Amino acid sequence: MQKLKFEIDWVDAEGVHGPELSATWASLRIAAGESAVTRVLDARAKTVREFVYVPLYPLAEWLATNWWFLMREVNNPAKEDDRDFRRRHVLGGGREGYAFPNLEMFSSGGWTHLAWKGGPSPWTRVEFLGQGEARIDSGEFREACSGIVDQVIRRLVSLGIEETFLQQEWKAIQEADVEEAEFCAVAAGLGWDPYALDDDGRALVLELAERLSGVVLEEAVAALDPQRVLEGCSAISGAMAEARSNGLRLEGLGRIARENRPDYGSTSSPSQEVVPPWEAGYEMAGQLRWALELDGEPLASMSGVAGVIGEGSELLERVNKPVDLRAAPLVDGVVTLDEERNPAFGFRQLGERSRRFHFCRALAEVLASPGTDTLLTRANSERQQRNRAFAAEFLAPASGLRERIPGRTVDGDAIDELADEFGVSSRVIEHQIQNHRIAWAVPHRFGDPEAR
Repeated sequence: MQKLKFEIDWVDAEGVHGPELSATWASLRIAAGESAVTRVLDARAKTVREFVYVPLYPLAEWLATNWWFLMREVNNPAKEDDRDFRRRHVLGGGREGYAFPNLEMFSSGGWTHLAWKGGPSPWTRVEFLGQGEARIDSGEFREACSGIVDQVIRRLVSLGIEETFLQQEWKAIQEADVEEAEFCAVAAGLGWDPYALDDDGRALVLELAERLSGVVLEEAVAALDPQRVLEGCSAISGAMAEARSNGLRLEGLGRIARENRPDYGSTSSPSQEVVPPWEAGYEMAGQLRWALELDGEPLASMSGVAGVIGEGSELLERVNKPVDLRAAPLVDGVVTLDEERNPAFGFRQLGERSRRFHFCRALAEVLASPGTDTLLTRANSERQQRNRAFAAEFLAPASGLRERIPGRTVDGDAIDELADEFGVSSRVIEHQIQNHRIAWAVPHRFGDPEAR
């Protein structure tokens, strides 16, 4: 498993003003897995090295100030161009004139995605050389970040520097009880600083946590519009209530799940790596296809999907009945239970292909988390990555695509033909070809929400 490491060596500061900066001047090497994020070309010394000379106080303060965001805020399409979101998640934004790398940190739940790229550091004569990405277990990420903050605070205390903003902020984080930590997680998930909310903001967070709970709350905060929180919450609650009339027994699927379901994403020993969510989704779909003896066969219609899982026309009627999710535009569907505790689904108004894709996402939730209420959203949480990967692989299996793609490249026309054959969007085919390294896919110019 890849790890994040902050390697430091305290050095004397020359001509540095400010006690916090002078006290924490150090050489800093940041490593993600085997890669040195801080590999630089020093124009003044005309050398290439894997560490930078910086004060560590700004780094520790940035980590503490953005702690709840780094640990609990999940990316979604609405945040991709949001400068405030990037400020909360990109270390380069907290440089303060020092040579910190342009390191992005995005949580998806159990995993934290790191990405960094090279380029000159403003106001220094240092240029970062490396670029890359890594996925770190979120527990390991939390431990690494906590460790560097603790080291900086110990350094300050040893030199008689007390009551800095960093120390006050970190104390508040460390002393948060379970209830306060849950409040901070919900607020940060919405993109709100939990320590800067007024009374109205705090009341809004508490009301949201009261009206939604468990997995639904966790997935909702990753997808709700922070300007329309209560409207989105009401839309989700209403969709859940309406979906309960769409219960399906899914007896055939339930039998297959009981006979074949592994413990996806778990770890049986400390040395065994946790399965990434998209890999878990691929495995689930592959195992279900194997149990259904489908090989690489397309499932290009809803009746085809219904037939292989042992359902009839009742399935078509119920999943065609849309629920109103207009106030929650990043929520595509809900998964719940009816009065008899059968799986029940509700999807926004969609075309046939999208509806079938989201239905298969819902099947992934039934297989992986039976009896759990949840949402299908466009956020990049671990759960959503898993169910999207499952739907893509179940409907357009890599094995079937490999049989149909003889060469090393595939163009847009061929992608469109494959999309028609498998009954999915061209974007789903592109992702499958690229993610499974089947061929080099010429990017299709049309996006599609099914692939998000």
